[in-house]
Amino acid sequence: MILWNWFWWTIPIRYIKTYFIMLTLILFILPFYFFGFHYTKLGFLINVIWYDIVFYGWVKVREQIEGDLE
Repeated sequence: MILWNWFWWTIPIRYIKTYFIMLTLILFILPFYFFGFHYTKLGFLINVIWYDIVFYGWVKVREQIEGDLE
């Protein structure tokens, strides 16, 4: 199963800046400024895990597309 690889996945160096900027937007800026709420501790943890899995999938698809272009 491909999601099993997510447990040992680390953020590639070239995506670290993008990872943390988007994480900050999703966890702090968007919820407060657009919807007026803050996450609970459990909500924060669930959203960090959700974001990390989605980012993992995005990086894998992007690497596959870039590999096909070469």
